[in-house]
Amino acid sequence: MIDFTAKTDIDIVKPSSTASPAPKSELPPVFGQAIEYESGAREVAHTHPRAQLLYATSGLIRVRTPAASWVVTPDCAMLVPPRVEHELEMVGKVGFRTLYVDPCPDCGDEGRLLPVNGLLREAILVMVREPARPREPGSLADVLTQLIVNLLATSAPVDEMPGRLPLPQHPRLQRICQALIEQPANSDSLEHWADRFGASSRTLARHFQRETGMPFAKWREQMRVSEAMCLLSTNTPIDAVAAWLGYADTNSFAVMFKRVLHMTPLKYQSMMCAATLVA
Repeated sequence: MIDFTAKTDIDIVKPSSTASPAPKSELPPVFGQAIEYESGAREVAHTHPRAQLLYATSGLIRVRTPAASWVVTPDCAMLVPPRVEHELEMVGKVGFRTLYVDPCPDCGDEGRLLPVNGLLREAILVMVREPARPREPGSLADVLTQLIVNLLATSAPVDEMPGRLPLPQHPRLQRICQALIEQPANSDSLEHWADRFGASSRTLARHFQRETGMPFAKWREQMRVSEAMCLLSTNTPIDAVAAWLGYADTNSFAVMFKRVLHMTPLKYQSMMCAATLVA
């Protein structure tokens, strides 16, 4: 599970290439990078002057921005706006493919998830092999640049997916959410948390709804689904996932998971394993 508070002991995994990047003025509108990460590798909070497209050919990427926590699966990518702080954790062995894009397509204030179809996927895979240097008009890299910019600009966002977990800004709510992320089996009620903080449960509920856009109970369920997605993708037994998330039995967990993701945990796990094999 990603540690959203400690930043001093997070490992930074850097690409093996030691080549110096081209001066900023000479960089093309779109260029990429391919890195193979081991499970658990992390990158500390950082920003980029360009928009960054995060994509994994295998494994999952957990992304934390100030506004939300995201799970990026192999069937989608995340577009992070310029100068938005984000930190990363790799779940499973990750084939990390990233593009830096300027000018920035519309990606909102905090970023958004985009579906990755076959065309965009192949364009990303080819572009990350192209050198980061000016392109001749009509060259393959030039054509791919125009295609990628167009696809990013016209892709419908999929931000309503369970892969996005909104995070509150109020310090008390942040402490509650952090405690639940660290121990997802925790079933303490909002009334319990209100007593701990000497606050009214109605006040906490109102603030929670306003800052996350959902009631406390739904947020906790969403958090558990996000955690389940990561655990299942690493082939963790379903009964162990259910227990870690605090469910009394596997069936109760499976009912919740299917209601939210519209597929059983077993089907999701099989799908993720198949995606890893294809990559």
